[in-house]
Amino acid sequence: MDNPAHPGPGPSMDSPLPLDGATRPPRRQRGQAVIYVYLFLAVLVISASFLYKAGKLTSDKMQVQNAADAAAYSAMVIEARDLNFAAYMNRAIVANEVAIGQLVGLASWAYHWRSFGDFLMAYDTLFIGPATLGVSTPIMQSLTKFAFTLPGKAFITVLKALADYGTTTLHNANKMYGWAQYAYHITSLLNVAGVFDGVIRQNGPTGAKLSDYGLFNLIVHMASYGALPALPGERFSEGYLPTKKAPVADYQAGTTPYARLAGLIRESRDPFTKARGWELRPPGFPLDLTVRQDWTVNPKVLGVHVGRTGIVWEIRFHFDISLERKGGSELRLVIPFNGKGDLTGANFNWSSADATSMMFELSGGFDLWAYLLGAMLGHIGANVSVQNDRFIITYKIGPFSGSIPPGGMYFPTNYPFGAGFYQAGIKGSKKTEKANLEYKQMLLAALGGGPIEREHYGQAAEHSLAWMSPGVEGVPFPPLGVAASTLPPSDPKHRIKDKFGPFNSYGGLPSFVGVTGTEQTYDGYGAPFLIVGVVQDEGDYDKGASGQPEREPAGRFTLTERLADREIAAIAKGELHFKRPTDIKAKYFWRADGDTELGNTFNPYWQARLVETSYADRVLALLIQQKQDFAQLGTSLQLFFNGLASCFSGFVP
Repeated sequence: MDNPAHPGPGPSMDSPLPLDGATRPPRRQRGQAVIYVYLFLAVLVISASFLYKAGKLTSDKMQVQNAADAAAYSAMVIEARDLNFAAYMNRAIVANEVAIGQLVGLASWAYHWRSFGDFLMAYDTLFIGPATLGVSTPIMQSLTKFAFTLPGKAFITVLKALADYGTTTLHNANKMYGWAQYAYHITSLLNVAGVFDGVIRQNGPTGAKLSDYGLFNLIVHMASYGALPALPGERFSEGYLPTKKAPVADYQAGTTPYARLAGLIRESRDPFTKARGWELRPPGFPLDLTVRQDWTVNPKVLGVHVGRTGIVWEIRFHFDISLERKGGSELRLVIPFNGKGDLTGANFNWSSADATSMMFELSGGFDLWAYLLGAMLGHIGANVSVQNDRFIITYKIGPFSGSIPPGGMYFPTNYPFGAGFYQAGIKGSKKTEKANLEYKQMLLAALGGGPIEREHYGQAAEHSLAWMSPGVEGVPFPPLGVAASTLPPSDPKHRIKDKFGPFNSYGGLPSFVGVTGTEQTYDGYGAPFLIVGVVQDEGDYDKGASGQPEREPAGRFTLTERLADREIAAIAKGELHFKRPTDIKAKYFWRADGDTELGNTFNPYWQARLVETSYADRVLALLIQQKQDFAQLGTSLQLFFNGLASCFSGFVP
């Protein structure tokens, strides 16, 4: 039965009663978290933009630095190739010059061989013929004709032609080698200037370019590298031309480039060119005899020795005889007779001399010492010497000594059997032509004067009688020399008919490239160093940082930071470095003397390398490249230190 008090459905008695308002719909609250999300997103966007720009800035900075390194290294590689190419060319020049000396030596040897017949006939006329009442003359004529004269003429024809054409070929080749390295030396700077744009563009970021500081250093480097001859100032390397003049004194002191080149060529000669020959002695020679007697006693008085008393004497004798063949080739500077004036590299010429002579030495002397009771009373002695074309008597009487005549006198100690001479050089004026006829100076060398040292030409100058010819002033002996046979007479009237040299195919030393010996120019800012500055403008950086500039942060979020001088900058320093391999795996390249080799253009060991920039380099880069105001910085630092001083002034007692 239904309950009237509850006409409809309702909560049961077992259900709890609802709270007040529980039957109303819930309120919809929105937007409180959005504010925090927006703030977080703004910070996130700014942070992301900062991180992106910082990363992009770091990336571009690294690319700018890489571009500077690549440009500096590439420039040094070009110049290292330049000097190594010059080294290869110079080595070829040295080898060809030595070959010219060999060819001239062969021609001299041919004249020397033919001269044996002339000397033997001279001895037959003077000595052998009269001694044999003329019986030996036809025999000597046949012997000399078939053994020396006819073969000698054939040798001269072949070897003189070989010397002439060979010298012409080698000399012209050296000219081409010289001009090739000189042209490459000049164009290397153009290559250095041209390589910057491509290397920086390929290795750097968008808009990277050479800075004004880098351009300044490039100009300094080009001026100091030495490829452009018209620029003044210090030079690291230079192209030398044979037409440049220098005083004779500078050549004699060895300070000119061509004097150094000639010295290197001279030291590079082979044994045949430097000193050829042989020496024959009869069995038992040299003869040396020394007799020494001690005629002293040491008596006793009352059982005590009173001292040495008596005399000691000695007699010496020396005699030597030998058949010597000496010869060699020399690269010499043709100096005018007055020894003054300016000379060039074209004044060098090759000449060769050969001589064969019977040499003898004779000397003898004695010494006598007197003693009384252990004390030496006196010493007398004398010695007579005839050797090395000198006659001299030396004596000693007590404290006095001397020689007769003073310094000795010329006395020939050689009897020639053959002599030959040949040279390569340009015929010019009579003064130059006289100076070119160097064989006449050989006698002066034997006499102890003139520009030729006795050891030159493989000591052939010591054979004095071989170089005597008509017209040589001051010669106290008859003309037994090579005047009528192998060499042109020294009489000027015969010089026009000179058939034996010099010939016109040799014009001296060629042009070449060398280093000046200066380790660094302009206190390290010039060659062999090169400082490269590369920059990227801020506008180019911004273009590369965002492909859509309209999306860059704007308004309150605009990034107001600016780059120094509105650009990213970097510097790099390259060095042109010479180093001969010294490691254990490169023994083939070691020097025989073990010395450290300095930079030169005769060995191809030039390398490129990057080196650390100095503080001065970086300060100048900040000042010139990035326009840093060091004066304002100094003022700020001064104010800072003044503030610190005022803060701590109260603590000073």
